[in-house]
Amino acid sequence: MLITCPKCEAGFQVPERLLRDRDRPLRCGQCGTMFRAPEPPAPEPVAFQAPEPPPPAPVVEEPRPAPTLVAEDSRPEPLAARGASLERASAPASRGLRAAWAASIVLLLCGGLAAIIKRDAVMEAWAPAARLFAALGLG
Repeated sequence: MLITCPKCEAGFQVPERLLRDRDRPLRCGQCGTMFRAPEPPAPEPVAFQAPEPPPPAPVVEEPRPAPTLVAEDSRPEPLAARGASLERASAPASRGLRAAWAASIVLLLCGGLAAIIKRDAVMEAWAPAARLFAALGLG
């Protein structure tokens, strides 16, 4: 901040951090006059200008297709009439789903059994497994 002596008009560049205490008197380096630091000028407010929104996009209506007539015999079959065919279609899927579940359970059981049988190797490879086996009473 630029400070000038009120008596001899000598100018001094003083950092703001040194002028935090406004009650502290200053002494001119040329004439020795003691004076108080002037109040800092208020910062000029910056006017905020919001960006102008873009104009809305024009609405373009697309032409609608003309409705088509459906012949009586080309209508889809009601669901109630197709009930028997739906039951036949879902039966193999449910058998396959049951087989997948059974295979998953067998795979998990085999993995657990292998971990119990080879627990020494598992504990050597992965130290936290010792706590798991100890908690299960297999340690």
